[in-house]
Amino acid sequence: MNDILAKILVNPYTRAVFAFAGFFIAAKITYFFLTHLVARLTRKTTTQLDDMILSRVKGPIYYLIILAGLSAALEVLPLVPVVKINLSRVVASIVIVISCYLAASIINLTVKAWFDQRKAILGKAKGQELIIISRKILNFIIFVLLFIFILKLWQIEVTPLIASLGIAGFILGFALKDIFANIFGGVALIADKSFKIGDFIKLDTGEMGEIIDIGLRSTRIKSFEEGNEIIVPNSTLVMTKITNYGRPMVNLKMVIKIGVAYGSDVGKVKEILLDCVTKLKETQKDPPPRIYFMEMADFSLNFRIVFWIRDFRDRFDIQDRVISSAYQELGIQGIKIPFPTRTIYMEK
Repeated sequence: MNDILAKILVNPYTRAVFAFAGFFIAAKITYFFLTHLVARLTRKTTTQLDDMILSRVKGPIYYLIILAGLSAALEVLPLVPVVKINLSRVVASIVIVISCYLAASIINLTVKAWFDQRKAILGKAKGQELIIISRKILNFIIFVLLFIFILKLWQIEVTPLIASLGIAGFILGFALKDIFANIFGGVALIADKSFKIGDFIKLDTGEMGEIIDIGLRSTRIKSFEEGNEIIVPNSTLVMTKITNYGRPMVNLKMVIKIGVAYGSDVGKVKEILLDCVTKLKETQKDPPPRIYFMEMADFSLNFRIVFWIRDFRDRFDIQDRVISSAYQELGIQGIKIPFPTRTIYMEK
């Protein structure tokens, strides 16, 4: 009996089967542990990141253990050295692919979870764009490393290939420099949090409008003056002076100039203009509206109405209502709106 058992244990094929069977059982136990026990613990946590990572890694970990058993079995089999080496390289190549997939999955999920937590700051579309850019860059890096590792494993010289790729990359980068400048400009705008979707901005060229989309190449602005769409390359926005009326608050300070005729009661004019502003529900009570008597001009007494509104998107409507109300109330109270006049003296 002992002789038979010894022969079985000495037999390389039997040892290979036992080795593979041992790793196979270990893979089954590990998969059961991850699926039931670890999954039960992750469901109790407040974050969903650990659940997503577990769902991605439990399958690849199972197959990595199976491949380890296959590699152990190949080591004890009496195969031709060339065949054994090539089979080992095939198994190792599959292991590298699965390992890179594991690394890419964990990194992508972590990056996505991190940006999801910052959506309130970056804005939904901006966060989404940056997630896409980051994941593509990381996946490209992992793919290049995977390619290099496999070539090294099969003893293929990679130095000339890397040099060729470097030259080709330089030529391609020079040809696409404007596109790359816009892409990295978009990344810089998002990372710097210069503005977000929905902000109202003014460019140094005079265009004003609302940010409606931030893409990889350009940013789209809905013009307030004409209502059309302005497409600005991201590289231009990075180098442009921008006034953001949505930061630090969405509130907007409004200044309206009103002129009345000489001889008008200054106190009464102030009272009428203040009433025209305060009766609008869109104006802020804190800070309160103010009326200033600014100057005695050539043809009029000039006043300035200063107040704050809750949303810059309503500025034209509110300005129209304030001026219309002021014109109507001043007319009712007998206060005239002046117009340019000239007094001519005729010499006899």
